[in-house]
Amino acid sequence: MRWFLSFITLFLFSLALKAQVCTGSLGDPTVTINFGAGTGVGPPLQSGSTTYPYNGSDCPNDGYYVINNKTSNCFGSTWHTLTEDHTLGDNNGYMMIVNGSVDTGIFYTFSVDNLCPNTTYEFAAYILNLIIPNAGCGVQSKPKVTFRVETETGVFIGSYSTGDIAETASPQWNKYGFFFKSPPNVSKVVLKLINDAPGGCGNDLALDDITFRPCGPTIIAGTSTNTNQNVFQICEGASANYSFEANVSSGYENPAYQWQVDLHDGNGWNDIPNSNATSLPVTINNANINGYAYRMAAAEKDNIQSTSCRVFSNPININVNPQITVDAGKDIYLIEGGQAKLSPNVPDSLTYQWSPATYLDDPTLKQPITQPTQSITYTLTVTDPLTGCSAQDQVNVVVDKNLKIPDSFSPNGDGIHDVWDIQGLLGDQSADVSVFNRNGQRVYHSKGYPKAWDGRLKNTHLPQGMYYYIIDTHSNVRPIYRGSVLIIY
Repeated sequence: MRWFLSFITLFLFSLALKAQVCTGSLGDPTVTINFGAGTGVGPPLQSGSTTYPYNGSDCPNDGYYVINNKTSNCFGSTWHTLTEDHTLGDNNGYMMIVNGSVDTGIFYTFSVDNLCPNTTYEFAAYILNLIIPNAGCGVQSKPKVTFRVETETGVFIGSYSTGDIAETASPQWNKYGFFFKSPPNVSKVVLKLINDAPGGCGNDLALDDITFRPCGPTIIAGTSTNTNQNVFQICEGASANYSFEANVSSGYENPAYQWQVDLHDGNGWNDIPNSNATSLPVTINNANINGYAYRMAAAEKDNIQSTSCRVFSNPININVNPQITVDAGKDIYLIEGGQAKLSPNVPDSLTYQWSPATYLDDPTLKQPITQPTQSITYTLTVTDPLTGCSAQDQVNVVVDKNLKIPDSFSPNGDGIHDVWDIQGLLGDQSADVSVFNRNGQRVYHSKGYPKAWDGRLKNTHLPQGMYYYIIDTHSNVRPIYRGSVLIIY
């Protein structure tokens, strides 16, 4: 009968623990222990944190511990070699290396103050079995850790056992822990990690990232029309309005709420003044590239100001996409009847739209051809198809109707088109006129254009063929003209 009563008691206790498992939202960790970081072996723990003695080597013996950022070839390479701890993003992060004692006992303990009454908390940690499979040291003992919570006076509140933590072929961190409810009028608890496996061959573990945080009702945040929508995109420098809403399940007798924002500026989450309803209107002006995140906290009304009592919704993220830079190119100067390619300085992965489309062969091309009959200003709009962000710039195409550059002449002495008669330039004293053959050799140059060129080089007629000119007018309204001229006989 005694064994039956013991079984019933254990069964009911197990159900009670299971009933405390958090099915809602979690708060930020009230306590986070990651053992710090540094080079080489770390310092011993503070007095009272463990019953194990400190051993300042990579491979502590049975019943000892060390704070380190690695293990290396321990006990004939029967341990995994660890090159880093569990904590993400740290550099030379420390962990606690424990070689379990032959006798069971506490190997780590700490206390937590300022608990909120009648609040569910999570007590968890990451643990790794250090010994490799088939280490060859006899019957291997698997680590088995009990998480225990007590009052300051040693009154039992709750416990949890990891069970046997099996060996793995490669190092593998796993999260273990449980949830318990703080008793009324208890503001401080003592948390203990207890070795419940025999030492000797095995029972060697690494411990890292111990956390203690509150648990509460489920909070789901999104928009007022879709609580599942919690990621938004906006372009850098743009403005937008949002209407956020959080749905909170039952669980609090007298709930209170507080919205928070993270501006991604290194200052973390901050309360938004006067935002204590389940809805939140948000206006973004001149969006910062860092982006934004919003979440709602909830707690019993008397506890809402305490960070150790709050639980949080999922974050609502507003991602800000980089501003597009666009350069429509330098202004283009053409003689009447001429054509040119618009050449903007923009990436190839965008979509393009030139406006107006007048005189363009295709306004959706990156580099369309224009042949205007009069001066015109084009606006280029570029859009990133992935983000929807867009930008604009303008380019002027100036048509010079006074300057007329013949594309051919015939210096054969018949009195018809014997010279290269550039109307609008003849008699100019400032322009530089240069003509080159197909090999790039300059065959004609004139400072100013006092008289029309007759197609001669050193008083000798040039061969028939195509030549290329550059005319630099040294003027803001008539800069540089380039083209070709055909000499025929």
